[in-house]
Amino acid sequence: MSNNKGLSGILKDVNDTTRTVNSVKNTTKNVKKTACVGNKKNTSQAQKNQVKEVSWVCDCGITSTTKFCSGCGKPAPTELVCPKCKWKRPLDKSDLKFCGNCGTQLEE
Repeated sequence: MSNNKGLSGILKDVNDTTRTVNSVKNTTKNVKKTACVGNKKNTSQAQKNQVKEVSWVCDCGITSTTKFCSGCGKPAPTELVCPKCKWKRPLDKSDLKFCGNCGTQLEE
């Protein structure tokens, strides 16, 4: 059995193959663009080195960003780690007494 498509069949196959190759090229370009855009960061060296100051409210009512309250001397809250799931309570959420991930009571 012969597979004789003739010239028009061959041209159609070439055209279909060219479309497929172009489609793959376009997909590759789009993936590269997406990867490059996703990795760009608009941060300066000063921003990278800057430490984020977290404010906290002491039991005496004073808001502070230092290690100790300037009103009563109480130490700033620390980042607590859940003993069960290892979730870390953020410093700015020092009023949370239970784990935000599993509900286990956090001990200070």
